[in-house]
Amino acid sequence: MAGESRDVTDVASVAEAVGASPVSEAFSFAWLESRLAPYVQVDDDPVINKLVRFALAGMVLFGGLGVIAGLTLRNQLGLHLLYVGLALELLCGMTALLNALRQAWRDYQQQHTDFARGLDEKLVPYNDVVDAIRHYPLSVIDTHLRYVRDRKSRLTFRAGVLSGGLEKFGVLPLLLALYLQFKDWSFGDWKGITDHVHWVGYCLLCLLIPTYIVSWWAVRTKSRLELYEVVLTEASVRESDEK
Repeated sequence: MAGESRDVTDVASVAEAVGASPVSEAFSFAWLESRLAPYVQVDDDPVINKLVRFALAGMVLFGGLGVIAGLTLRNQLGLHLLYVGLALELLCGMTALLNALRQAWRDYQQQHTDFARGLDEKLVPYNDVVDAIRHYPLSVIDTHLRYVRDRKSRLTFRAGVLSGGLEKFGVLPLLLALYLQFKDWSFGDWKGITDHVHWVGYCLLCLLIPTYIVSWWAVRTKSRLELYEVVLTEASVRESDEK
């Protein structure tokens, strides 16, 4: 605790020496993350609205319940429940599709206006974060900036060894693997689904799915490191210009 208080005092004294406002705590990535919270809330716009979320959830729920009822009861009632579940699943799917098309058409018509308005809204919290970082000495900012760049390069190398360029290919390889597994299977033939599965490919697919999960985590972490790098670079440039 004494060492931490001494670090805070040193940072504050240096900040006063260079003409910046004194700071109450030492610079840390936890502090930076807390300062970035308002900017991230503005920057991470929801991809889909609530109606589409409920429609997609309804597709999974009604479709799953219908299939389970059809496989469990195995009689006329189960068949009717299966049809009802599939009909509700189709209705939810059409609702989500029509809503997505309507939103896409609106975004297309107002693409540049919405984009410019979004940039203006994001610039305000972005400048707030940069101005808060500028209260710290340039040497502290540069040290953390070099550390972030080193961590990002190491993460990029390790993630590349595991999954290659996941951010370039996305989920297409996974969808292709699923297609190759089930291309000879006819929908509704639940009893014979295992006859169309190649077990070596199935084992590889089971390894591919967790690999994709880990890779998406790495992509999100890399994205956050890039955000740290951007604000630290901007803060160091502005402070160096003033000096």
